[in-house]
Amino acid sequence: MPGIATGETYSFAEGRLYLYASASGAVSGLGIGFAEGANLRLVWGWLNYQDLSGRYYDLLTGRRADLTIDTLYGDRTLFALAEGTAAVNAKFEGQVTGGGVNQSAQFILYSGKVDSMGLTQRDRDINRASYALHANVWSAFGQ
Repeated sequence: MPGIATGETYSFAEGRLYLYASASGAVSGLGIGFAEGANLRLVWGWLNYQDLSGRYYDLLTGRRADLTIDTLYGDRTLFALAEGTAAVNAKFEGQVTGGGVNQSAQFILYSGKVDSMGLTQRDRDINRASYALHANVWSAFGQ
């Protein structure tokens, strides 16, 4: 079965998710919690239109990345990121080892904003947070 056209594969069993203030000067992020059920949705906005000659064109109107985290175990730093005015970066990193080769696949969101943060308390369980943020600039690459 042929591979995808770019030859890139973004698939890994376990990975790391970093959230950090973009003004912090960090380039790789700071691990501040344990995330479970993270979902990343990348959306491209297209305006499809037809000119007078009958030809169709597509105009990119914008890009948006939405990150939601169902369950997040962490500390006060997560609240500080949500409460602060600084932009937030997010980095997904998956490590694949084997055959003497270390490889990684990454998605990085730049200059995002936290949309919401929730707290859930359950009997006989620790408090859990949920998180949602968006960004308009991202990159994706494998190494």
